[in-house]
Formats: sequence, C-alpha cells, structure tokens
Amino acid sequence: MSAKKIALVGAGGILLASASAAFADHARWGHGQRGYAKPVRQAVIVRHVPRHVVPRVYVRGPLVVARPVVYQPTYYAPPVYPAVYYAGPGLATVGGAVAGALIGNQIGYGEARFASTAIGAALGAFVGSQLEYGY
Repeated sequence: MSAKKIALVGAGGILLASASAAFADHARWGHGQRGYAKPVRQAVIVRHVPRHVVPRVYVRGPLVVARPVVYQPTYYAPPVYPAVYYAGPGLATVGGAVAGALIGNQIGYGEARFASTAIGAALGAFVGSQLEYGY
C-alpha cells in the first residue's frame, strides 16, 4: 500500500474513534446545567380502568334471524389505458450520454477515468431522457 492510502486509512480510523461518543446511549440521562448530567429517575404509573363485561349467551338449537337479502349486481366499465409508444432512446438521451461521458472523462484521472466516464455517461443519459420526455 502506498503512503497516501495508509495516511487516509489512519485518518479515517482516528475520525471514527473520535466520533464514537456520538453513538453512545444517552437516553437515560437528563439535561444538566453544567458539567455532567444527572440520571433521571423513571416511575411507572399503573392505573386501573374498570371494564364492562358482557355475559355470554348460549342458545340451544338453530337460531333463525329473518333479514331481507338484497342482491344488486355491480357492473364496472372496462379500464381504459392510454396508448404507450416506446420508440427507444431519442436524440436528447444519446446526446446527454455522450456529453456526460466527455465530462466524466475530463474529470477522472488515472485508474478511475473509466469509472468516471461510465458514471458521467449514465447521468448524462438520465438527464437527457428527463429533458426529452418533459419531466
């Protein structure tokens, strides 16, 4: 590994170690005025709520309830979908991809030039298609 990569990994480790206090669990501590916060005492309050109990009714034999049966068929119209025509990528999509690839190629350097060119082409094609279809 090069010295630059070692330095970056070391700096990242130092930043992660210094940020570990942000991940600590402070939910049980109250907000103090100065210095250290004091723990907050928590109390559980239980309240009795009276409930009305309905006794069960057992019926022997068949139970017949006379209710009218109403049947009305529901008719739905068939769904109407707009015609969708896909003609493939248009001129704006292709032009956006080419422009994005050129910009990505100019930005990238070294081994990352290929990746920046591909990402630029993808982003350019996306922007071009959004402009083409009016989104």
